[in-house]
Amino acid sequence: MRRFLVLVIALCLISVDHAAFAGPPPTRATMPQARTAPPTRPGPTIEAYVRPEFAARMRRLRGAILAAAARHNHPQLSGMSNREFAEVMATILYNENFGWAEELAPPLRIVTPWYQVAQQQANLSGMGANFSVWPANLRPSVAAEILAGEVPLADGSVLRVPLQVEGSRIDPAQFADQRALFAAITTEISDDELAINYLAANLERGILRAAIEGQPISWRTLAAWHNQGIVDPVAIRVNPTARDYVRRASAYLPLARALFAATSRAEARAV
Repeated sequence: MRRFLVLVIALCLISVDHAAFAGPPPTRATMPQARTAPPTRPGPTIEAYVRPEFAARMRRLRGAILAAAARHNHPQLSGMSNREFAEVMATILYNENFGWAEELAPPLRIVTPWYQVAQQQANLSGMGANFSVWPANLRPSVAAEILAGEVPLADGSVLRVPLQVEGSRIDPAQFADQRALFAAITTEISDDELAINYLAANLERGILRAAIEGQPISWRTLAAWHNQGIVDPVAIRVNPTARDYVRRASAYLPLARALFAATSRAEARAV
């Protein structure tokens, strides 16, 4: 039992991005969006594991995901229907809720919900922590960019676009204290439906970034954008974290499509 606990603690520490610990609060421009690369694992097999309680949450949220997709997709730019955009959102949500550490060490599945709550509580503590928050695994700093309508570009410049997160009550300009802003944002991105709206708005930023930079847009583009803030397919291939994230996400595409296929069948029966 002691060895098991040591393993759990060690793997949790490995998966923590230490940049999320706050000393003096950094500005959004200096906040890293990239995540730590997972250890290299042999073999292409990926277990598309979904916790039963999360599967139930996703079924409840189908309508909210479809509505958010309709608000934030740009079909003329993305080449995706709103339903396909919703499938990308669901793929990301499934993937974000089963990380590489849990795949590497299945016993971690027991403690992951506690770990997620611990990160949320750290952000709410008022210390200015910037840990990722589930279900969408967004950092408060990235959510603040979304609320401000900021799209960071590859050349280091920032494009400002009109973005609205449905249901959000936060105006970043009204916060003089970044710690308070991050705590307020954490409350919103911890809520399932609001988190979905933030995720959709973030993927809209990815579409705009790719379109401006002349990059092809696919579900892989948006997955890599959400994970690493990059859209260039070459950059995705050479970035081990983005490459592994896209590889893992591919296992969840069938589940995401099935989620909305069930919705379509229900709608057809209602007609």
